[in-house]
Amino acid sequence: MSKIHIATRGPCNWRERLGDPETHWKRKASAMETAVSWERAARSHAGLPEPILRLFKNSELGESELLLAVAEHKVPLRGTGGDSQCDVWALIKIAVGCVSLAVEAKAAEPFGSGNETLEAWMKSGESPGSEPNRKKRWGHIQENLPQAEAGAYRDVPYQILQRCAAAVIEARRFGLKHAAFVVQSFGSPAKSFDLFGGFCKAAKIPAERDRMNFVQVAEVRLGIGWADCSFASDAEMASVL
Repeated sequence: MSKIHIATRGPCNWRERLGDPETHWKRKASAMETAVSWERAARSHAGLPEPILRLFKNSELGESELLLAVAEHKVPLRGTGGDSQCDVWALIKIAVGCVSLAVEAKAAEPFGSGNETLEAWMKSGESPGSEPNRKKRWGHIQENLPQAEAGAYRDVPYQILQRCAAAVIEARRFGLKHAAFVVQSFGSPAKSFDLFGGFCKAAKIPAERDRMNFVQVAEVRLGIGWADCSFASDAEMASVL
């Protein structure tokens, strides 16, 4: 992961960081909708998409301001394999310091490949070294998640778990006491919210739309929320594309 970043010149710079720029870049898909929402919001004083701004304002974190945001930010995990790639990672200023925010954006897409659960992911490797490597990676992720009952995360999509952990990992890397994981939803199906709800249940917090709930992960105060966002209009698309 490079530690040097260059400011975007618009959504085109988001597109070039995608794993599959051709397939993923289209109207009403999360990649384009997220890029447009964040680029438009960056022109405002707070710098955050309005639904996410409200999540912060109506929570214990209060008023917030974007300091910087990185599109498709990669967070390394222990062991071999890909990094946890946040659709957006942002550093947010609040009254008592800063927040490490990891955003997982969703439209009609599932969480990962077919909403693959932690249990399925742990068993899906084929090489002899896959099982111990995945146990190592899961151990790292688990260290950065809310404590849960044994097996409570088993049926939660692996993508949700690693993305939430990324918020805490980055909070610790920057010496922050606050982190937040937000699903930025663009018309996601009801099943997606149900899967998010299963994660919240395992973490022992309520699952609520457009509200952030909190849990302690050792020294880090973690907020978990779901933000319902509208698809960009033609005029809004044209204003940044």
